[in-house]
Amino acid sequence: MAGCPRGLCDHLVVNARRGRNRLGDAAFVKQSLRSGPERTMKSRVSRISRMSFLCAGTVLAFGAFTVAPDAHERAQQVVAGTMQDACDRMAGSPYDQSRNPAYAPVGLDSIAPDAVTACKVAFEASGNPRFAFQLGRALNRTDAADQAMAAYETAANADYAAAKVNLGMLLGRLGDSNREFEMYSQAAEAGNTLAAYNLGVAYRDGIGTERDGKQALHWFETAAAAGDSTAAFNIGSMYDEGELVAEDNQMAIAWYDLAAKRGNADAMINLGLMYETGEGIPVNREAAARLYAQAAATGDTFGALKLQELQQAGVTLPEQHPAPAVTENGGIDTLVLQEGDVAVPSSLIEI
Repeated sequence: MAGCPRGLCDHLVVNARRGRNRLGDAAFVKQSLRSGPERTMKSRVSRISRMSFLCAGTVLAFGAFTVAPDAHERAQQVVAGTMQDACDRMAGSPYDQSRNPAYAPVGLDSIAPDAVTACKVAFEASGNPRFAFQLGRALNRTDAADQAMAAYETAANADYAAAKVNLGMLLGRLGDSNREFEMYSQAAEAGNTLAAYNLGVAYRDGIGTERDGKQALHWFETAAAAGDSTAAFNIGSMYDEGELVAEDNQMAIAWYDLAAKRGNADAMINLGLMYETGEGIPVNREAAARLYAQAAATGDTFGALKLQELQQAGVTLPEQHPAPAVTENGGIDTLVLQEGDVAVPSSLIEI
């Protein structure tokens, strides 16, 4: 059954399949980037403003007396080191495989305003492109889009993969899909998982390149192998829809199953619909209800609606079939495969 175009699904269409587009962490460019109002950027060529290595409080502290040059240099190094740690702590990205592993990644919405100052000082002191990238994120959080873009471009010019992804997203918002595609390609080749995912979307939807189902599958599979549940879901959608690749219900089921095991609610919904309607799999309304319940548990209102619909029709959730736990590696020993409904496709063996 054909999925929803560009991830825009009408929940009033009870049995419509879901599709999803790209993900990201640049502000105002999450998921379906082509939809919604665009914001105007003042300039695409502005540069990151430079500042002293010492913050105001430190200047006051050292201004009260004269220090030897070497002591002053050491003081600068201490301040710079403190700011570098602060930048990593406040603005490290969950989509950056090169972030400082000493600190947990921070979602864009959780970046504190102080991160702008910390990352400016950190970058000025070290020239490390990681801090330029994280400065871009901090500026992005404050809606300073032109400055954020300049920071991303600085890091991207130093071949920092995560910066190329965010720069590509912003370029896409500006309508430069060719450079957007170029940024994703470079970052994906460098091993960035989000770039691989976005490159899969670009090949699937023809963003900055010709549509190519084989390449879309390749890059989605690359992202899925790194644990991306939405990439696995998108592969299932491609086999389900049969537009760019030959329709294959068994492959769709297996990939939806993998994505569902990794906690993807859309995969739970689509797999539930296939169980409910018997498309490519024996009808099993109890299994469908179980999947809808799992989706509802994530906050998915459509899953709750479908579960209620089946329960009103007399379908119950057997207690002996609780929702499977999501494992760290998101293996494929899940509902469908455990019940013997479909063999494991060879392309999934190594994932």
